[in-house]
Amino acid sequence: MIKFFRRIRFDLMEKNKTGKYFKYAIGEIVLVMIGILLALQVSNWNQERKDRISERKLLDNIHRDFVHNKVGFDSLKAIHYRGLDGLEKLIALFPLGNDSLKYAAYYKYNLQIEGMTYDPYSSSIESVVNSNALQLIQDEKLQKYLVSWKDVFRDYKEDENTYYDYLNDFLWPYYRDVFDFTLKDTEMNLAARNSIKFQNMIITRRNNIRGIIKAMEEEPIENHINEIVRLTKPKVE
Repeated sequence: MIKFFRRIRFDLMEKNKTGKYFKYAIGEIVLVMIGILLALQVSNWNQERKDRISERKLLDNIHRDFVHNKVGFDSLKAIHYRGLDGLEKLIALFPLGNDSLKYAAYYKYNLQIEGMTYDPYSSSIESVVNSNALQLIQDEKLQKYLVSWKDVFRDYKEDENTYYDYLNDFLWPYYRDVFDFTLKDTEMNLAARNSIKFQNMIITRRNNIRGIIKAMEEEPIENHINEIVRLTKPKVE
């Protein structure tokens, strides 16, 4: 095509048709510019298509992780509610004395109390936030949730760590000191469970679980999980 216009331009110059020469020259420039613009448009369209494919892959990975995270969070919340209920009922039995019925209830309620931590999948978010991949995500609201997730999770974890630090640093060492785990010395175990210190430590444990549940209900972690799941869900067209 360029050779074709070049030959026409040369013929016009040879025949001294300057006016027509300039018209052809301008036309050639316009066509070249149109060709360049079309090429850029096609290149931009192709890059946009690749970006949207990459974005969808990122969103799918995050969505998969946070569907799992939501299931784990909801399960852990139910565990803590059950544990709090067990501790409330257990505390209501104090003082236990030597009442066999109270002890039967004590062991029943004690089984409701479990210790589990929340350990969500975060690798998909970290790989996005710590790279230029975040720019591929078009939804600005989702970007904010992804960027702030680390701080939100850390704030929640502080409340959770308070509870488990108490268990590991105070409650379990106390149990090892005052209880006979062979169950041979029933008098020793009876005296330990009827002590004011034991009762106060159980009350403290109850209060710490309340703190975790309050963090789950009032801090933004649950909303972050739900919104990330919602905003990364594939749209049905």
